[in-house]
This record gives sequence, C-alpha cells and structure tokens, in this order.
Amino acid sequence: MDFQLVTGGPDTIDHLVFTTTFTQSNTFYKAALAETISWDGKLTGTYDVLLQSGKGTQRLTLVKEGEHWRAGEEVEQIGIIQQDVVDLLGAVISRVRK
Repeated sequence: MDFQLVTGGPDTIDHLVFTTTFTQSNTFYKAALAETISWDGKLTGTYDVLLQSGKGTQRLTLVKEGEHWRAGEEVEQIGIIQQDVVDLLGAVISRVRK
C-alpha cells in the first residue's frame, strides 16, 4: 500500500495528512486521512477518514484502543465499515508515522 503525504508551508507545524489507495475483498479504495485536531489546536489521537470506492463514499473517524483500531460512532458515518478495512487503514497510519 503506497501513500502520499500532504505537507503545508514552511515554518508551519504539519499534522499528519495523507492519501492512499488499496484493494480489499476485490474492492478498490481511495482514502484521505488526517489527524483530528480539536478547536483549540490539540491533537485528539484520532483520524478523520474520507473513504471512496465503487460502493460509495464514507466519512468516518478511526479511534485507536490499545493496539487495535475501530471506527468511531459519529452520525456522519454512512453504513458500517468492515473491520478488515479499518485494520488496513490503521496499518498504513502506523507505517506513515514512522
């Protein structure tokens, strides 16, 4: 799984934002992920995800609990994301953070 980091301007603290593509269960996905930042500028430890495939587009939040990731329970989430897709997104977050 490849990824592309999105960076800001010089002299700016860049929070983690990246895009990636992958195939899971014969479905091709495109995803944009960003560290969630509170209104007062602090990291929340979660990631906002826009996930697109031929099945439609989902907006969700990824939450890390210990060593595992899960989808958040926000109202904007359309449908139920499969745990194997959540696991792949969590793996790419770990890879990009290194």
